[in-house]
Amino acid sequence: MRELGALDGVLYALDRALQSLSAGRARLYRYTLVAQPVPSAPLLGPRRGRAIEVRPMTADDPALAALPLDAAVLRHRFAQDGVVCFGAFQDGEVIGCLWLCLGPFLEDEVRCRFIPRPAGAAAWDFDVYIHPERRAGLAFARLWDGANDYLRVRGIAWSFSRISLFNPGSLAAHARLGARRVASATFLRLGAWQVMVAGPPLRLAAGWRRVPEVPLLPPRGDG
Repeated sequence: MRELGALDGVLYALDRALQSLSAGRARLYRYTLVAQPVPSAPLLGPRRGRAIEVRPMTADDPALAALPLDAAVLRHRFAQDGVVCFGAFQDGEVIGCLWLCLGPFLEDEVRCRFIPRPAGAAAWDFDVYIHPERRAGLAFARLWDGANDYLRVRGIAWSFSRISLFNPGSLAAHARLGARRVASATFLRLGAWQVMVAGPPLRLAAGWRRVPEVPLLPPRGDG
């Protein structure tokens, strides 16, 4: 709680209370939206992390079953245009994954479509996962090297993502990769009803089925 700061600490406690009182039907999500530059060179040297293989996984890849993702989430993601999942493998086992989308991405945690811009030069990354027992190794950097190679050859200069402000570890990891804050978004969900406050510029949306869109641009002077 101390790592979150006063405001986010209070909102985190509110989210926990909402979950408890509603059996998970009410939630508060608070994100920072960041832009991460695609580097011109790998994070790791040519001999580091070579025991870890990084490759794309298709929707029918049996290795997906070893990741903490249910079938409905996988269907939702792979049904979207431009989505690719990279898996990190060591000793024949999948130890992590990283997802990219080369166009607008329809979220699976809240109702929102994030639109990375400029089209054709920006992507969306999400759900970077490393098995807890492997987090002290090089899997994270190897996954990003594989993803960045994929983006570089396609002319992608920036990758956007949303990071929970209740997760300081993830915020720090992205900051080390050069991620820069470009906006924020807060969602309150009460059953099927949702309200969103995002910006800048300020965007408000509320309703039972509405899917708001949030366009994202690189930091000023870098787009």
